[in-house]
Amino acid sequence: MVASSSNGPVVVVIGATGAQGGSVISHLIQSDKDYQLVGVTRDTSKPASKALADQGVKVVSADTDSRSDLDRVFEGANIVFAVTNFWAHMSFDKEVKDGKRIVDAAKAAGVSHFIWSGLEPVKELSGGKYKHVEHFDSKAAVTAYARESGLPTTNVEAGCYMQNWLGMLAPRKQADGSFVFAMPISPSTKLALVDTNGDYGAYVREAIESKSFGPGSEILASSDEISLDDMVKQFSEVTGAKASYYQMPHDDFLAAAGPAGAEMLDMLLWFEEFGYFGGKDLAPSQRDLAVPVKTWREFVAANKWDV
Repeated sequence: MVASSSNGPVVVVIGATGAQGGSVISHLIQSDKDYQLVGVTRDTSKPASKALADQGVKVVSADTDSRSDLDRVFEGANIVFAVTNFWAHMSFDKEVKDGKRIVDAAKAAGVSHFIWSGLEPVKELSGGKYKHVEHFDSKAAVTAYARESGLPTTNVEAGCYMQNWLGMLAPRKQADGSFVFAMPISPSTKLALVDTNGDYGAYVREAIESKSFGPGSEILASSDEISLDDMVKQFSEVTGAKASYYQMPHDDFLAAAGPAGAEMLDMLLWFEEFGYFGGKDLAPSQRDLAVPVKTWREFVAANKWDV
């Protein structure tokens, strides 16, 4: 909950109006523990910022490209949650530089618990086979930097967003009313999914409140590990619509995906061969969750699919 006094720890959330940051704030507000919540955003005038302020969150404007801005918003912070947006620029070097700047500012401010939204080092773990997955590798580089710096760090890795199937991976409705899910990997491929907007924050709350986790630990934020085949089957069972899976040729996927095509294809092939988290067990990360998190079936039931 939002502390009515200065008793609770100060938690600064970078990207407070985004999918991950917004979920973090929502789950900490729901907690029975007191927190002084500070939401960091570039624009405090937008409706999402005002909605946070209405819930008692202190909303502040800052540019994460600015070290002085970070120093200002981290002053007095006990806990910092940080996520960066690779897709805003699609640059490995900028992503790493931005992450390191946040780490350096958090360390200088004396933050006692830094929670970073990292991902797996795909190039390293695949032995260089999948070398284009820079949105994973850049975040992994920041995780390593934070740990090497001595900053007490928990890495909370987000699974594959269920929301992707409401957007760029949305099943295509056919003339006969059926739906087609299309990706360039085998339908037996298992994906580690998370309802990012709804549930990612539950894992960050776990990082803060559970005695099993904390600085130095890693949490895999995924509530359902499921094959593409089963995703399609459950979609059909829930919606009542016929659905099928089409394994696209790689060239067709690259042509459709645009500038991010090579990156996205390597990522999906990594999922197919190694698994989203490189084969790590999801079970320990579910152990101390304070609230239920959605399965794919529950996510399908909770959303509209034009059926």
